[in-house]
Amino acid sequence: MGLKRFGHLLTMHDRFYLRLLSSLYISTFFIRASFGIMLATLPIYLNITTGFIGYGVVAAASPLFEMGTVLFIGAVVDRYGRKIVLLSGLLTAALFLFLLSLTKNLYLIFCINAAHGMAAGAILVSSLALLTDYAPENRRGREMGAFDAFNMLGWVVGYAVGALFLEFLKGSLGQTFVIAAAMALFGCVYCFLNITEPKKYDVVCKKIRFDAIIDVLKQRSILLLTLPWFIVFMIIGAVMTFLTVSTSQGVLTISPLLLSAIIGGAGVVLILTQIFYGRLSDKYGRLPIMVVGTIGFVGLMTVIGIGYGLAPTTNGEDVKNSIIRFWPLLGVFGLMALAFGPSALSSLADEAQEKTRGVTMAVYSIVISAGMFVGVPAVAAIFDRYGGPGVLFFMIGCAIAMLCLMIARYVELKHRKKQRMT
Repeated sequence: MGLKRFGHLLTMHDRFYLRLLSSLYISTFFIRASFGIMLATLPIYLNITTGFIGYGVVAAASPLFEMGTVLFIGAVVDRYGRKIVLLSGLLTAALFLFLLSLTKNLYLIFCINAAHGMAAGAILVSSLALLTDYAPENRRGREMGAFDAFNMLGWVVGYAVGALFLEFLKGSLGQTFVIAAAMALFGCVYCFLNITEPKKYDVVCKKIRFDAIIDVLKQRSILLLTLPWFIVFMIIGAVMTFLTVSTSQGVLTISPLLLSAIIGGAGVVLILTQIFYGRLSDKYGRLPIMVVGTIGFVGLMTVIGIGYGLAPTTNGEDVKNSIIRFWPLLGVFGLMALAFGPSALSSLADEAQEKTRGVTMAVYSIVISAGMFVGVPAVAAIFDRYGGPGVLFFMIGCAIAMLCLMIARYVELKHRKKQRMT
């Protein structure tokens, strides 16, 4: 009788656990998809056809304001709880996505993007803090992998849908932002109905303490785990922002339908590999899987560089065909690169103290925002001045810097292990 009752309680706990996590994943997917739609369609909506630098500055407003406010948001999460901050971010994102459909004024869009940035910071920090609260350490890699998969899948699906909108809603691109706003609002309602916080006195602090923020920023382990994300998001932001513009200008002749299909296929690969790598990091440790991911990034950038160097001309089609012929290596290194996300996020969650999880995840949000903020206008300026070769050397340099940070993390863990033994 007792065993049967225990089994019933275990089932109820598992159902609650799965309901919480699935709700978090679904709301994350919808908000990221709505942002992906915006990223794909906004430059064409604004008719950006010459010179990328102006659009780069407008696009950088979102990561700039996220970067400037997210530490305070993290402190609010630690003080007042996760759900209220998450709902506020989702609702704000939905509202300002709708406002995008009403204007093409660059100054207003700069302000709207700034509000998006603050909302995105609130969503990301509260989501990761909530996930860290509930996921036990021996399953944290798997859950972070699933979160990372839905997070990135939302971006790529949104970008793919945005590419379709460019084909089918050419005359009324403003409607895309209304659709994106509806998706964000659905995520907010779904979150409100399904997500439950842990007991607040277990995870929140009594007051906002700025010395706690300083303490987190001074932790070398936190910095070594978050700085590689700065590099990753410089590359992601640059590629996603300028891919659409390049195709629209004829630099690359890829139809929006084909681009949508490619990105959609990549999304399927993402969701499968992130959970797989998360499980591996739970079983074999975080650092080995992070190293696999870092080697993948370096290899990917190197192969792209070789393909570019062997192209007969700098014409977009010639470069594309020269790089694509190395598709087996691109596939292998691409799959390896996907190992970085879940292992790095679960490592960060392992390092986070219970009462400062919001601030710790805010540091992560800062570096990815900084990556987008620096990457988009920097690559815009490099592309305008030096063209494709300049962008290529920039990306290879990013990959090498990421490898150096992983070496530093390995040295730190070795030193920590030696200290424990003495």
